[in-house]
Amino acid sequence: QTEEQSEEVCGERYQEVKTECERVFSISKFQSCIEAGHDTAQWIESCVYDECEGLFQREELPPKCVVAQAYATQCGNQFWVKGDPAPRINSNLDNWEVEAGCPDETERFQPILDTGCPQPTLEEELAGNF
Repeated sequence: QTEEQSEEVCGERYQEVKTECERVFSISKFQSCIEAGHDTAQWIESCVYDECEGLFQREELPPKCVVAQAYATQCGNQFWVKGDPAPRINSNLDNWEVEAGCPDETERFQPILDTGCPQPTLEEELAGNF
């Protein structure tokens, strides 16, 4: 997304949402990612657009946290720097969610665990009514 697209989708909320997304991507846990070359500009724009568009909107997991999770995953993977044969990895991403104001891994998956996949009762299964 471009900044213009995000501004169009957000309307009056654009600056407020952009400020919050910039805050999420400037947390101390992400500083080593930034220093390693994982630019945040495109991630911030995605955050703004997704927040305003309401993409991936769930009460327990705001869109900004979905985008931040993707960034943390990318940052946590091994990567190479041109001219250096050894891979690098950013390992200090534990609990980034706390500083970013996002649900942690357990909280993110709890709604799935609570609802699970609906299963037919034994009677429904024996009768073929499922």
